[in-house]
Amino acid sequence: MKDLTLNILGFPAANRDLTVEIRDPVSLNLVREAKPFLDGTVRVPKIDPGAYEITVKHPNITLPVLRRPIHVLPVGETKISVVIDPSKFRNTPIEDIPDANLAPVQDLVRSVAETVTPLAGKTAGEAIRADDWNTMASAIRDLAGAVGELSRLVTPLGHNHFELETKFDEVTGNFEELINAVSASLTELQRQIQTQRFRKQIEDVLDVASVDPVSPKGKAFTDLVKNLEDSVTASPTVFGRAARNTAVQLSTQLEALLEEKKEDPTVVTSEKVKGLSNSLDLLKQQRTTTYNSELQHHRKVDRIVGGGALKF
Repeated sequence: MKDLTLNILGFPAANRDLTVEIRDPVSLNLVREAKPFLDGTVRVPKIDPGAYEITVKHPNITLPVLRRPIHVLPVGETKISVVIDPSKFRNTPIEDIPDANLAPVQDLVRSVAETVTPLAGKTAGEAIRADDWNTMASAIRDLAGAVGELSRLVTPLGHNHFELETKFDEVTGNFEELINAVSASLTELQRQIQTQRFRKQIEDVLDVASVDPVSPKGKAFTDLVKNLEDSVTASPTVFGRAARNTAVQLSTQLEALLEEKKEDPTVVTSEKVKGLSNSLDLLKQQRTTTYNSELQHHRKVDRIVGGGALKF
């Protein structure tokens, strides 16, 4: 039993509400759960050395704030620092823009109305004096200025609302981050389903060929699938490369097995063998570089093979 110390850095304001889960990386069973101190320190005493996966959660966020593998050393105390992204907690309120003061504009408009009111009593044929004309022209000028000032106060230049644009940008960024996280989770789930299907197909072929899965010949197949299972959390590019390499090596092993059993028609013509061969051909075609394109590839595999569910 060894001690583990985690230091959570990046956003101290969230430390009081965080929960740290330590799980088995294979079964995902919960091994230990702890709450950090206000400074972000998490002490986990007496834990078995080995590989684990830590998940940092916050009650106000649907998806985990952080998920990463760790390794508890068999010697001494293990100290690990992790950094959380402060943007995951960003929820800036819309900026409160002070209301425009329209009182001066209203006073000016009333003044214009009072100025031109005496000029409204002219009769037909009555001469317009220069003073009357100048008064009316000045009133029109003041009214035009009042309208211009009103448009500046009430309607921003270009009709922009910067406080709303800032909030929309933040919401858009949070939504894109959520989509990326969901896409990554769905992709990893599909990878697990696909690799388990390959393992089941391989076990079926070994059973048809009367090969013990724990024998050296059987382990030559199953160990390759184990390598693929270890890559389920890798990036699409890395997982695609691992998938193609695994498919090529499994094809080589399958060809050697069929050559060895070529006199046995129950093996050569088996539907299990044909199914595995088709799955390997599809695995060789996986050259995706994004989570979205990889999900499309998995959907293609499901359509051809017959659905994502495991068949026993």
